[in-house]
Amino acid sequence: MHLRAATHLGSSRGAARAARYASAAALCVLLAACGNEPVAWSTSRVDSARGAVVVTADGALRPDSLAALAARVPSPDAAMCPGSLVLARAAGHLFGAWWRARPDSSALLLAARTDDEGAHWSAPAPVDTTDVGVTGCRRAPPAIAADSASGYVHVAFALVGKEGPGLFFAHSMDGGATFHAAVPIFYGEQLGRSSVAADGDHVVVAFEDPNSRMPRVGLALSRTMGHIFEERILPFSDDNGAATYPRAAIRGRRVAVAWDRTSPSDSAATLIAIRAGTLR
Repeated sequence: MHLRAATHLGSSRGAARAARYASAAALCVLLAACGNEPVAWSTSRVDSARGAVVVTADGALRPDSLAALAARVPSPDAAMCPGSLVLARAAGHLFGAWWRARPDSSALLLAARTDDEGAHWSAPAPVDTTDVGVTGCRRAPPAIAADSASGYVHVAFALVGKEGPGLFFAHSMDGGATFHAAVPIFYGEQLGRSSVAADGDHVVVAFEDPNSRMPRVGLALSRTMGHIFEERILPFSDDNGAATYPRAAIRGRRVAVAWDRTSPSDSAATLIAIRAGTLR
């Protein structure tokens, strides 16, 4: 389901927030019915894979080498939340983003760059400092992408901000030295995983829907290097089981999203669903 304008539900809670969620959902239904999908999907399949994998822009699966590297690279921060480091590589640089818990159990989101596989890291740069949650390190890791075409570094993350909980996005235009103020992608109480990919003007963020009872995946698209997200598809995943752990990829106008799909009848059987297509 496709939402053109950036979803903004404000800072109110309770009935006001619920009303806004309902309005956004209704708009999603209306626009989807009008056939305004921003991507012409050409591939839809289910696959299986062993170990951590990522998806390519053509819809192929390959081992997630950066996840393996994150588990063994020298840490950029002695106070980093365990397991929160994510990596992206571009133009000979390796970029990392991670959470650091504060004494009050909120958290800082930080990023740094290394040119020697983690032997030496740049000074950590704040990506976002607005979290007011109380979960400490018990939170989903951020997602990061580094784009050789633009030189931008993109980070997607879930947190509890002053205006409410949700999924947010921030980017750096100077190679990770500084980050612009975060923009909201979608508000909701359930803070889950996301995946971000970028190529030039185009940025895609796949995310676990923060408002659905049945786990499902949504997709947000920016055609302006992440300055705003003009289009959303929610739900993006099908109804054939719970959808979690999204992965996104983009190259040129080719886009692909993959996610773990667990059948309601057999929670132990997890497959990977994949959709790929071309931006309209």
